[in-house]
Amino acid sequence: MNVAANVRASNYDDGAEAWINPIFIVPGTIYQPEFEGYELGHFSKKQKGLVVKIAVPKTVAAGKGIREFVGGALREAVRLAAAHFASKGISFSTLKAEKIILAIEADLESKAA
Repeated sequence: MNVAANVRASNYDDGAEAWINPIFIVPGTIYQPEFEGYELGHFSKKQKGLVVKIAVPKTVAAGKGIREFVGGALREAVRLAAAHFASKGISFSTLKAEKIILAIEADLESKAA
């Protein structure tokens, strides 16, 4: 989250451009995601923001393949968001989103080394 906040523009969620808020739903002993894969959440036409919920598989939550999962999941969230925004006639920069994802992946990779 900190990496994304540092890479994205300071006005990321001010409504000037479309943006997404990907939320990873991690299974635990008390709570399990009520869906598999992805689910579109709250959409604000005024703020041009969309929540994309991402269900984390139990194997990933246990520590297997975290780095690979995060990058792939974020790219799929961007793909879903881009389609949603397009259906609403709102432009969305997948290029800016990819820049953030690359920074997150680089940070995860540096911490694994």
